[in-house]
Amino acid sequence: MRRFNLRSLSFGERNEAERRLFCDVEPFLLGGVEYELADAGVDIELRASRVGGRLTLHGVGVAVVKGPCQRCLGEASLDVPVACVEYVTDGESVARDDEPYVQGYVLDLEHWLRDAVAEALPPQIVCRPQCRGLCPVCGADLNEVGDGHGH
Repeated sequence: MRRFNLRSLSFGERNEAERRLFCDVEPFLLGGVEYELADAGVDIELRASRVGGRLTLHGVGVAVVKGPCQRCLGEASLDVPVACVEYVTDGESVARDDEPYVQGYVLDLEHWLRDAVAEALPPQIVCRPQCRGLCPVCGADLNEVGDGHGH
């Protein structure tokens, strides 16, 4: 699922609704390098609160991001907590930018989650915290060649 119709939510007496969704997320570029989510998406708990014609959407989940380590170019995989919020009035995002997540009560779930994952990523994606990277002279993987490597 990449889009979700907010009108399908069933609000109870407390004017709140919850739904568990799996969102497909296409691979994305970060710094010119392609990363993807494990299982090609993320499970998200969507909670909506309604006051009159206004909705507040909260999305929470954990995405597993896979791609190259930015130090040694080996395979990196990390769990990224995802938390996103969107405010909707009369079926349209109360957006601060040119690309709103909600238009006509349809939530662009993939775009919303992809942006939340990107915001939650650490400054550097590495295979492990103690990754030593590549030799700047010959490009050898310093994790494999050991301390005796030199030129």
